[in-house]
Amino acid sequence: MNQKMLTKRLVDEASPSSHWLKKRAVTITVALLGLALILVMMTLNIIKYENHLSNGTTVLLALAPVDPRGFMQGDYMALSYALERDIFDAMRPKHPHSTQDELGSEPDVELDELDTDFRIYEPSDGYVIVRIDDNNVGHFVRLAESNSREELTKSELPIYYRIRNGSVQLATNAFFFQEGHAEAFEAAEYGLFRVNDKGEPLLTEMVDGDFTVIVGDINEEDKASQ
Repeated sequence: MNQKMLTKRLVDEASPSSHWLKKRAVTITVALLGLALILVMMTLNIIKYENHLSNGTTVLLALAPVDPRGFMQGDYMALSYALERDIFDAMRPKHPHSTQDELGSEPDVELDELDTDFRIYEPSDGYVIVRIDDNNVGHFVRLAESNSREELTKSELPIYYRIRNGSVQLATNAFFFQEGHAEAFEAAEYGLFRVNDKGEPLLTEMVDGDFTVIVGDINEEDKASQ
């Protein structure tokens, strides 16, 4: 080791602050890179969301009766879809344990109770094909293993679904709205979705029985309390 290198090494060892500054610079650099990555991912997700909204096919899915009010997280509608029952009904022949004949020990139990309590479905994924009518309402046609549209008519659309824990996961199970607007959304009969080319449904609005998009309206009682 020559004299110049030895001198530099001794100076570095004698200056612990220089090491601290280097570590701090590395930490800041890593933090900035992480922040940049997060911003890029957020931007890509926003672009994906906007594309889904602008290019997705519009379809209305009928709601199944559920408790329309919820708490703890503000006001929201707990959602279930009539199409979920159609999917289960189409799958029943492949699952004999979901039929009353296989459960003869419960002769007094209604079929609806059997559907809820005794169906045994393994986790699976697939597509439900719906036919869109003149009001953009989707009606069950059949189940499919892929979202190929080659054999579909112009009025048919594939929608992705999953079976998990014995239930159908078709789309979001909640619709949030501004607190105090619950009364307006009690008229909801359909969820308005945009379905992309992958068959993924994105809930955007609630629609009433006249096929009108519901706009929240605060009631008089809530106005008085404000």
